[in-house]
Amino acid sequence: MVERMSINEIEILNGYLYLHPKAQKEARDYLRYLLCKQYQREVKLTVFSSKLLHNLFQSLLFIVKKEDFDIEMVGRRVAEMKDVYYGLFEQVHQKYSEFVCELDSNEIVREFGRNAFENVGQAIRGGNLMVTRLEIIDFYQDYCKLGQKKDLRQIVAV
Repeated sequence: MVERMSINEIEILNGYLYLHPKAQKEARDYLRYLLCKQYQREVKLTVFSSKLLHNLFQSLLFIVKKEDFDIEMVGRRVAEMKDVYYGLFEQVHQKYSEFVCELDSNEIVREFGRNAFENVGQAIRGGNLMVTRLEIIDFYQDYCKLGQKKDLRQIVAV
């Protein structure tokens, strides 16, 4: 493993060894803080800037804009979107949970998805085409708003 370490990594480890135990704890806490902040930004960026999710939304909007659409087809498409949405979320979450014990899940992303998919699911189960159309359009508009926030587009590197 030492062969794969860069000079910067060796420098950080050597500096860490010179710190007192209290300062070492502070350094670990600060590193955890930085990783958590980067995790929050990366999960938002990954989910709300996904081209695959955007394309699925576009095709779903095309379907529901028709006067008389197949609600079962919409249900299948929403289920695909839900799998992709949470798959992207979990991919980033797993990446960071390897390095940060007890990583807090990003509640903004998780709760937005849970609420939006639940609202669309209820509309689909109700069978009302107009309500389903409105819920999907509302979901897409909120998704786009979250993706356009300035802090979501910035990539932060430690």
